Parts: sequence; C-alpha cells; structure tokens
Amino acid sequence: MQIFKNIAAVLFDLDGTLIDSAPDLGAAVDQMRLDRGMHSLPLAAYRPMAGAGARGMLGVAFNITVQDPNFETLREEVFSNYAKCLNQRTTVFEGVPELLQVLADRSLRWGVVTNKSMRFTDPLTQAMPLFASAQAIVSGDTTPHAK
Repeated sequence: MQIFKNIAAVLFDLDGTLIDSAPDLGAAVDQMRLDRGMHSLPLAAYRPMAGAGARGMLGVAFNITVQDPNFETLREEVFSNYAKCLNQRTTVFEGVPELLQVLADRSLRWGVVTNKSMRFTDPLTQAMPLFASAQAIVSGDTTPHAK
C-alpha cells in the first residue's frame, strides 16, 4: 500500500489509546476515599481524567490541585495503590490486536511512548501478551523530556 511507503514504525500512546487503564487508576484513588470513610465514586467520574494520571484522579476524588499542601503525600498513596492493582481491571481496547496485526502484515514495527512512569509501564506491559511484539516501549521517566 503506497501510504505506508516511507513509514518505518508506528508509535502509540498507551493509556486511553491501546489500553483502558481507567478502571485500575480509578480503583487506586477510590480506595483512598474508602480508606477515609468517604463513599465510592463511579468509574464514570474518574474516566475523563485518566489521561491526567494521579493529578487528575486526585482532582476528581478530593477536589485538590498540585498546589494543595497534601498533594505530594496523596499522590504517593495513589502510586502505592496503583502498583498493587495496575493489571487487575486494565484491558486492551477493542480492535487494537487487529490493528497491530495489520502493521505486522505490512512489516511495520510498532512501539509505545507514554508519560506513565517505568515503574508502572514495565510490569503492566510485561503482564499483557499484546506488548510482546512491541519494538520499543518508552516511559515518561526514561528520557530527559516527557512526551
């Protein structure tokens, strides 16, 4: 196909593009609400902010910003909770395996470039067979500049 003539590889974002990680991200911060005696919020409340990571999730769960004096402590708690559940509810989006097969059929390499920290990206992608054929996985903290 002529359209692929000068393309050597295709790079994808991870969260919200290849995988639906919102359920695990939401569960990590929602557990914090439960631990504080607050009611659980539905996934629909968290989903729009999944791409904003802990910052977005804490904004939804506790209505705080990065300027809040407790932000760093709460962010570390989100990270701790997320590390425990990061591949329990996360799924590959429909159509992604087929898309990657089309790339393979055209001998196109593919990879991931994400802002997610390597401490989460590596165990998540290693647990999902989909990523075995990725030629590169670049995390947000593995280069001098995040994507």
